[in-house]
Amino acid sequence: MVIEQPTMDPTLNVLDVAGEERLYRAMASFWHPVAYSVDVGERPVPATLLDEQLVLVRLDGRVRCFRDLCVHRGTALSLGWIEDDQLRCAYHGWTYGPDGVCTQIPARFGSNIPTRARLTSFACEERHGLIWVCPSGDPRFPIPEFPQHGDPSYRSVPVERYDWHCSAHRRVENYVDFSHFAWVHDGILGDRNEPEVPDHDVWRDGREIRFGEGFFHEPHTEAPAGAASAAARSRDREGLPDRTGTILADKSYRLSMPLTVLLDQRLPGDKHYLLFFTASPVGRKITRSFTLMSRNYETDPASDEKFLSFNDLVVSQDRPVVESQRPEELPFDLSAELHIRGVDRVSIEYRKWLVELTDELVPA
Repeated sequence: MVIEQPTMDPTLNVLDVAGEERLYRAMASFWHPVAYSVDVGERPVPATLLDEQLVLVRLDGRVRCFRDLCVHRGTALSLGWIEDDQLRCAYHGWTYGPDGVCTQIPARFGSNIPTRARLTSFACEERHGLIWVCPSGDPRFPIPEFPQHGDPSYRSVPVERYDWHCSAHRRVENYVDFSHFAWVHDGILGDRNEPEVPDHDVWRDGREIRFGEGFFHEPHTEAPAGAASAAARSRDREGLPDRTGTILADKSYRLSMPLTVLLDQRLPGDKHYLLFFTASPVGRKITRSFTLMSRNYETDPASDEKFLSFNDLVVSQDRPVVESQRPEELPFDLSAELHIRGVDRVSIEYRKWLVELTDELVPA
């Protein structure tokens, strides 16, 4: 077994505090989802991104994002309401227009409003059924692509969002880690009888890391003599579709830097099952995950629960493992953890690119 980049005792997990801080600050220069579109309706909606409290509101026909802070006395604007296409603060009734400029101070006679009476606004876009925010206002990359979401031949379903106590980069690395399938998802996504990860290509394509094409297999129903099959060992499959013994035609990943993954599982008969996943950094050690599930088969809404339940199972198996990782933040120093050549190719490439982007956006 060949160890990649051995330079120190990997059990130390030494944290490069300055490096992790720079990586976290660099995330302000990317688009991140903060809510599903369907959740932003007739009332203000609070959200959190990179430790910033935000409020989302539909004004003048589109979603706006402001700091969740009235400039008068610091009240959360998410406690207010929309009135005459204006955002009204619940404390003293100040109102703000779509541009964030104060339009009314009810307790003051006349219309002379201080020029400083305006909200801090953030770049905000609505795409793929999600509300995206870029705190810096100058995104390094555009919003990740998900063409199937608008395709009428696909049924797209939002998965209920969930929060984990880990960094967003740890969550993404877990999502694209192959060698844990046989152990964390034995009988579900992998098989402990066949834990090896075959050689696979990993390459950069524009703003994406591409990998995983054509070598994935579902767990086998049969096992070597004297060993239980993966399906028999998995006690969590009850009530879920039995897909054991199936060989997948293709399963490919597109990791849009820095925190979005599009998984395309291509089944025989030109069937596609896709997961559009993105990890939103609520804080340094809290991540909110958003997932859109799309498929061009079994498109009847009655089939949704089957697919959602399977996804919930996988997520529930991953959560305690990822939340146990220390440090919670992904080490900025590549030598801080041990890497295995070939097996960890995706993680190594991902971490290298994160370092490059951080050096570009937040120089040391």
